[in-house]
Amino acid sequence: MPIPRKILIRVIGAPFLLALLGSILYLDHRRQTSLGISSLLVLVAVLSVVEFSAMCAKRGIPVARVASLVCVAAVMIPWRYIAEIPPWMADWETWLPFGLLLYLLCKLVFRYGTFTPEAAGLTLVSYYYISLLRFVGRTPFMARWSALYLLFLLAAGKGSDMAAFVVGKSMGRHKMAPVVSPNKTWEGGIAGGVVGTALGFLVLWATPLHVKFEHVPVAALLFFALVVTIAAQVGDLVKSAFKRWAGVKDSGRLLPEFGGMIDMVDSFIVAAPVAHLGTELLRRMFG
Repeated sequence: MPIPRKILIRVIGAPFLLALLGSILYLDHRRQTSLGISSLLVLVAVLSVVEFSAMCAKRGIPVARVASLVCVAAVMIPWRYIAEIPPWMADWETWLPFGLLLYLLCKLVFRYGTFTPEAAGLTLVSYYYISLLRFVGRTPFMARWSALYLLFLLAAGKGSDMAAFVVGKSMGRHKMAPVVSPNKTWEGGIAGGVVGTALGFLVLWATPLHVKFEHVPVAALLFFALVVTIAAQVGDLVKSAFKRWAGVKDSGRLLPEFGGMIDMVDSFIVAAPVAHLGTELLRRMFG
């Protein structure tokens, strides 16, 4: 039985993309910095905002794309490598969304009839949704550990994604979320959960990163890896819900068979903040 073209391209292309990302992580690790991955995330976030705005336009809702772009770029740019933030601007990230909200409220008044409350709401959703990517570049550890921590996110998220895709396409029978994503199956989800958890745990346990988790029991580490893997799958379903709402197959047309940028980073958008929170909980529970 011949292998479908879509599976073949993904099986060949995914390792290539992962190798490229792995190279960036390796260079960051060697230099004990996160500048490489942080710079890449700025581009990823900007492209994601453009795609999200395009999906909204498909539904006839023109969001404030420029405002969302500016705000997302502002929180994603690694300012610590560019310039020192003055003390009076120390809380600017906290006030930025309020500034965006005030701008949107004013636009509702002065662009009444062309800018709707739905557009204002989706602009805020765009900002908060895409801005979650900053947790990918701002790991809970110092720079020397950042690359290994991101390798954990990569192993749990994309390991799960690849396993779920292959198993779901080859032997999936029972639909997981037929309305949101008809191609997702429980067989693929379970396979992805097992593989993502195993790979994520392997990074936490078998790499130098284990020093940061040495007081955490193995069972807790396995559960942590499982939760992050499930969060990655939820991130995929959230993206599918947006695409189903917009009536599009892919979030964009960046790469053949891979879709757009949101299609490629959807798992990180949810998994990264969950992993950040989980790491903090493990630190407080076990030291």
